[in-house]
Amino acid sequence: MRSPPCWKTLCLQRSKSTVMQQQFNHVGKAELGSVALPAIMRTGAGGPENFQVGTMPQPQLQITSGQMHRGHMPPLTSAQQALTGTINSSMQAVHAAQATLDDFETLPPLGQDAASKAWRKNKMDESKHEIHSQVDAITAGTASVVNLTAGDPADTDYTAVGCAVTTISSNLTEMSKGVKLLAALMEDEGGNGRQLLQAAKNLASAVSDLLKTAQPASAEPRQNLLQAAGLVGQTSGELLQQIGESDTDPRFQDMLMQLAKAVANAAAALVLKAKNVAQKTEDAALQTQVIAAATQCALSTSQLVACTKVVAPTISSPVCQEQLIEAGKLVAKSAEGCVEASKAATSDDQLLKQVGVAATAVTQALNDLLQHIKQHALGGQPIGRYDQATDTILNVTENIFSSMGDAGEMVRQARILAQATSDLVNAIKADAEGETDLENSRKLLSAAKILADATAKMVEAAKGAAAHPDSEEQQQRLREAAEGLRMATNAAAQNAIKKKLVHKLEHAAKQAAASATQTIAAAQHASSSNKNPAAQQQLVQSCKVVAEQIPMLVQGVRGSQSQPDSPSAQLALIAASQNFLQPGGKMVAAAKATVPTITDQASAMQLSQCAKNLAAALAELRTAAQKAQEACGPLEIDSALGLVQSLERDLQEAKAAARDGKLKPLPGETMEKCAQDLGNSTKAVSSAIAHLLGEVAQGNENYTGIAAREVAQALRSLSQAARGVAANTSDPQAQSAMLECASDVMDKANNLIEEARKAVAKPGDPESQQRLAQVAKAVSQALNRCVNCLPGQRDVDAAIRMVGEASKRLLSDSFPPSTKSFQEAQSQLNQAAAGLNQSANELVQASRGTPQDLAKSSGKFGHDFNEFLQAGVEMASQSPNKEDQAQVVSNLKSISMSSSKLLLAAKALSADPAAPNLKNQLAAAARAVTDSINQLITMCTQQAPGQKECDNALRELETVKELLENPTQTVNDMSYFNCLDSVMENSKVLGESMAGISQNAKNTAHTQEALEEAVQMMKEAVEDLTTTLNEAASAAGVVGGMVDSITQAINQLDEGPMGEPEGTFVDYQTTMVKTAKAIAVTVQEMVTKSTTNPDELGILANQLTHDYGQLAQEAKPAALTAENEEIGSHIKRRVQELGHGCAALVTKAGALQCSPSDAYTKKELIETARKVSEKVSHVLAALQAGNRGTQACITAASAVSGIIADLDTTIMFATAGTLNRENSETFADHREGILKTAKALVEDTKVLVQNATASQEKLAQAAQSSVSTITRLAEVVKLGAASLGSEDPETQVVLINAVKDVAKALGDLIGATKAAAGKAGDDPAVYQLKNSAKVMVTNVTSLLKTVKAVEDEATKGTRALEATIEHIRQELAVFSSPVPPAKVSTPEDFIRMTKGITMATAKAVAAGNSCRQEDVIATANLSRRAIADMLRSCKEAAYHPEVSGDVRQRALRFGKECADGYLELLEHVLVILQKPTHELKQQLAGFSKRVASSVTELIQAAEAMKGTEWVDPEDPTVIAENELLGAAAAIEAAAKKLEQLKPRAKPKQADESLNFEEQILEAAKSIAAATSALVKAASAAQRELVAQGKVGAIPANAVDDGQWSQGLISAARMVAAATNNLCEAANAAVQGHASEEKLISSAKQVAASTAQLLVACKVKADHDSEAMKRLQVSPRRVNDAGLLSPAAGNAVKRASDNLVKAAQKAAAFQDHDETVVVKEKMVGGIAQIIAAQEEMLRKERELEEARKKLAMIRQQQYKFLPSELRDEEQN
Repeated sequence: MRSPPCWKTLCLQRSKSTVMQQQFNHVGKAELGSVALPAIMRTGAGGPENFQVGTMPQPQLQITSGQMHRGHMPPLTSAQQALTGTINSSMQAVHAAQATLDDFETLPPLGQDAASKAWRKNKMDESKHEIHSQVDAITAGTASVVNLTAGDPADTDYTAVGCAVTTISSNLTEMSKGVKLLAALMEDEGGNGRQLLQAAKNLASAVSDLLKTAQPASAEPRQNLLQAAGLVGQTSGELLQQIGESDTDPRFQDMLMQLAKAVANAAAALVLKAKNVAQKTEDAALQTQVIAAATQCALSTSQLVACTKVVAPTISSPVCQEQLIEAGKLVAKSAEGCVEASKAATSDDQLLKQVGVAATAVTQALNDLLQHIKQHALGGQPIGRYDQATDTILNVTENIFSSMGDAGEMVRQARILAQATSDLVNAIKADAEGETDLENSRKLLSAAKILADATAKMVEAAKGAAAHPDSEEQQQRLREAAEGLRMATNAAAQNAIKKKLVHKLEHAAKQAAASATQTIAAAQHASSSNKNPAAQQQLVQSCKVVAEQIPMLVQGVRGSQSQPDSPSAQLALIAASQNFLQPGGKMVAAAKATVPTITDQASAMQLSQCAKNLAAALAELRTAAQKAQEACGPLEIDSALGLVQSLERDLQEAKAAARDGKLKPLPGETMEKCAQDLGNSTKAVSSAIAHLLGEVAQGNENYTGIAAREVAQALRSLSQAARGVAANTSDPQAQSAMLECASDVMDKANNLIEEARKAVAKPGDPESQQRLAQVAKAVSQALNRCVNCLPGQRDVDAAIRMVGEASKRLLSDSFPPSTKSFQEAQSQLNQAAAGLNQSANELVQASRGTPQDLAKSSGKFGHDFNEFLQAGVEMASQSPNKEDQAQVVSNLKSISMSSSKLLLAAKALSADPAAPNLKNQLAAAARAVTDSINQLITMCTQQAPGQKECDNALRELETVKELLENPTQTVNDMSYFNCLDSVMENSKVLGESMAGISQNAKNTAHTQEALEEAVQMMKEAVEDLTTTLNEAASAAGVVGGMVDSITQAINQLDEGPMGEPEGTFVDYQTTMVKTAKAIAVTVQEMVTKSTTNPDELGILANQLTHDYGQLAQEAKPAALTAENEEIGSHIKRRVQELGHGCAALVTKAGALQCSPSDAYTKKELIETARKVSEKVSHVLAALQAGNRGTQACITAASAVSGIIADLDTTIMFATAGTLNRENSETFADHREGILKTAKALVEDTKVLVQNATASQEKLAQAAQSSVSTITRLAEVVKLGAASLGSEDPETQVVLINAVKDVAKALGDLIGATKAAAGKAGDDPAVYQLKNSAKVMVTNVTSLLKTVKAVEDEATKGTRALEATIEHIRQELAVFSSPVPPAKVSTPEDFIRMTKGITMATAKAVAAGNSCRQEDVIATANLSRRAIADMLRSCKEAAYHPEVSGDVRQRALRFGKECADGYLELLEHVLVILQKPTHELKQQLAGFSKRVASSVTELIQAAEAMKGTEWVDPEDPTVIAENELLGAAAAIEAAAKKLEQLKPRAKPKQADESLNFEEQILEAAKSIAAATSALVKAASAAQRELVAQGKVGAIPANAVDDGQWSQGLISAARMVAAATNNLCEAANAAVQGHASEEKLISSAKQVAASTAQLLVACKVKADHDSEAMKRLQVSPRRVNDAGLLSPAAGNAVKRASDNLVKAAQKAAAFQDHDETVVVKEKMVGGIAQIIAAQEEMLRKERELEEARKKLAMIRQQQYKFLPSELRDEEQN
């Protein structure tokens, strides 16, 4: 007989039972056969058990874990492994969060004014909301884990389970932060925060247990998971009770559990009925199906109960409701499965009927449960008595409107409507009768009458429609009547409707805030696995904005709930909801955009779900806010008034707190932030007021209300900012002024809103408008006063007043005569002007800085202006006549005005840094101050005594100089020798005159040295005049020789024909362009030297002559080889013109050399030089016109370089995954365009090559055409790549790389064309041109193949690899060419680039093994980049000027070998792709080894480039040396700080103590100097050890040396840190802020750390080495009064001892004997003794504890030292 099907088989053996339980080994289809499958063996729980066919034993639920035979377990799938990783990381996060829950958050000090209390309350509300939403998410996630892990593990969605686990852990982490803050706030308010922390810990512990049982590899039974989940639910409920947030009615929860149990009972009954069916079934297979279905039903029911326990405390959350409904669906599905299995197993009607009844009972119980949940989701019972009737009326009227055309349906709906309005009228009448207030009763009866009348009209219309069903007119009447009834209902039941809408809005706002909190937590958790930093940054930014809005939304909900009848609370909620929508929407968009870039699937799913939930919540919030706005709109103005009045009250409270000295800033408030906020909110208030006035003028009450609300909200920000500024101000007067001004703003704004309310009722009333304008002006003035109270603003106003007061002195008609000399007055004015100018610059800088900076700089500016004005008035007194005096005063007034403008501009910019144009206005104002100061100084200089006479003399000399410029003109009748006599005679007179000037100027000129020098030069010039005249001919010959050379070169251009030119026009053109540019450079240098060093002009003139000669020599053959005679003659003409200019310039240079100080000659030289530069440009233009084609090639090459750079940028975007498609376009839309453009480019290329030897015109056209086509091709390929979508970035990169290769080839081709222009057919340049053309065709063909394969999933990787191989070959050709690179780089850069080869090799091998096209594409892209970078950096490093020829050849050889080896590897991968075999794949290792060995050789070549100086940046010894040098620098910086210290001033007490603080400072300075030298010596010792080989540069015993280096680093850092602490302690002690004990402790720490450093250096050093001698000798420093110490350790130690002694001496001097009053009475005396003994014991205990703490710290520090160092320390 066949054994019955079962879940377990029992084997009896020596009275011990073993249960063999079948594993979930998933098989795709049902199989018949033995049940002896791999099983878990464990001990049975109930001993031996008999069973027979048709009966079932009791389920064995007791399981002993730990006896499972692991060998029978199936291996974990990749999804299970991923989940295991997620759970492990989540458990770590949970444990970390749990560990933080031991202590409260530290609260900042808070005041007791309204703002501080509001901050506390709001923080508590926000924390409670966040914790509630996080607990909701945790319970929902737990329920999700329960639901998802039910059933066969093979069918489980492990990604979804991971998402749920991630949700739980991320929310628990965030929750722990909120709990700490809330617990601290509760303790502060007198609550029990400890209990809250414990409740949070319990929840964390329960979550930890849940995660353990949820592990895929866990052997624990399902029941443990359900129990752990139940515990999470229980602890969640306890936590919510602790924070007072368990908002669900306990009765509701009890009912929920009862209904869940009812489902369980009904399911149990169903299982029993199914069991009966199984017993009666003969067919074993069908019997098994029934049993399986019944088991599944039992499991899903127990799951539902567990789920209910979990989510019961948080059932108000939609996500929790969703999970419970999901569990219910599983029960329904399993019950249905039971019924189906029973029907298949038996045809017994009686049994089937019983099963059907039981299944119906399950369905009914489930329906009851779901209805209970649904009722809660809708918000419980309806609100108010009218709710049902009004709901019916509003819904039915909607139905009537939508039924237009169907008269029967309209009439039927009208009957329902009549009944509902009748109910509503009766309810209103009943309320009216019960109302005690007569006015309210009258209003209710009036509303009932209006409603009754509207109902009667509607009934009449319905009758008409019923009588004439086809009449559209009657239907329209019925519609209008229903509309009227709807309006009457709204009016009658307005409050009830409004309450309901507000309630809905509260619910929607809560859900939106909760969803946003969840999304932010998900975004933070996903950041670590996001591969796109740009997308993550955008998401983080949007999260920050939403996080700032959530508190406002939460406060709005809490305010509305706590004050259900307050219009202002309701409007605040509406405003917060509306403000939340836009940032919320942006965050949803950012989250959705980020999801594809997150690598961790669980995190991505969590973020996606959160974004989806938030989007739904925002949609609901938008609808609810809109409806609530319509209902509450008319109350906006009243609400705004209420808010402004409450703000005024808060400011009054703040004033009271400030008076008592108790006003404290709120957390996060700084002066800078509050000042900026005040400026911004002032602007916002002004803008809102303008809006309000506009709406009032329109007469729209609704919009006026919204504008009034905007004003009130802006005023709230202003009030907060003003309070913050006051709280951050220490000056009581300034505090009071700020709060007073802010209160005044509130008062005036209150009047404004009142007037607006009156004016909107009378839209056209001019009187109302006038009053409104006056009140608005008053608000504006109050705002200005408020801003003026800011610290910087007040000081700027004071400076403006100071400038105004000082400027009043300029109004005087006359000034008293000056007591100073003119020179003294002028010197004082110059000094004051420099000071004022400097202050103006500082003011400009400060206006962009802090208010304190502005206050300081404006005060300084006012003071400097005062001094400047005083100096200016003094200068005016020096003026001999009224006219000059008036001119000085006028300039001073101009400076006063520009100074005031500067101060005003600085004030405006400081108040509003973001305002447009203010920075420009400030800069202009500063320039105006400087210009007006310069103008005054210039004018005063001109008024100096003798200045007029000097100016007249200079003008006469200028006139005489004109005569000397034209020596051919006759000016007298004298002969040559008479002229010489006259010159000699006048020279004597001139010499005497100059001596007189010098004598008189010595006593007056403030630039005496300069004047004496000028006089001396003049004297020498006069003495040399005769000699100069005698040598004039020869001197003229020198300059004349240069001029002759230039003239000769000019003339040669016009001479007869020369022989056949050897080169082409391009050759001559290239040389001429180079020479012409050299001429331009020389000319520019001549201009520079004319001012700085005229002596060098002769050399430059000679260079200019030589360069011009070369240019003229090349010009003649260039003209002959030009395309036509006209161009040739044009070139010659331009070169000749340049020659004339050069001759003139050489002449001027000679003249200036003769008289270097002659300003007129200098000016002429500069003008001539300008003309020469202009003529150089004419020559260049003529040359370019001669080869328009060549020039076009140069331009084209530049354009192609730009296209390549643009394509590189596009590749970066594509790699980052941000090259997105536009609209819904596909690659097919662009394919044809790419192919056509590529073919057009091939045609252009042919034309370009053909025209290389044709005319310049044709060449130019061909070059321009090819650039135009490549530009179009690049654009169309970019669009095609974008259309592939950012989800396939590698294919995008392949496509763009293909067009980039074409562009590079075109660039090379254009260069080759330019070189071959005009050359013969056998010229090497023409050969190079043909090669370039071949490469171009190859690359275009490659592009076409790539375009065709890009959408072919089977070949696109292969095609990409082929393109990369071709690209590497081309790069290798460039690398192998002898042309040196454009720039050089370092060997370090080169080594960095070789790392990319290693990565690319690994990727290539992996792609060869996998043969997946996406892997191949990635390999192709990476290989292209890695090899190109390596070849480029190799060549750049090899051509470094310091690299020898041998090393260069070696590097280039190995670079080529590496690229060749890599090419072979890629070609082998290509072979594998075409014919994948195991043998071919095995050969990959050999190829990769060859590449690896080449890379090793390359790195060795790079190290050889550096020679002996090569260092590995990762070498610990190098790090140690750097640390030592860094420590020395830190010590020197600290020592400099000590140098600047001075002892604090104090009354002289006794002679002995006068120099103690100086002693302290000197000793501290000695220590700093000694330790600095010591650390530097240690650095030298470190270097010597490396040189000696005792510490390897790249150590063989890396661990040992590395450990030694770590010891040295540690010691150096300790010395630096200890010295820094010492300096700080010395500073504090000298300033009187710290104890001498701290100073002594710091000094001792320096000595100890110095000893450790010495030990660290001695460990490996030779004691007789130079370095150790230096180490011992170098830090000889000040000891006592300057004695030298023989060793470093002693130097530091003695300096430390000096400091200790000085401090102890000071401390001893300051100690005074404390007078103790002994109590005479016995009891009091004994008490005194006991107290003294107690204090002594306490101090002793504290001392012992401090010693232990110090010992522990030292142990921790020495733990990281090498063993030998520790031994030394102990010794």
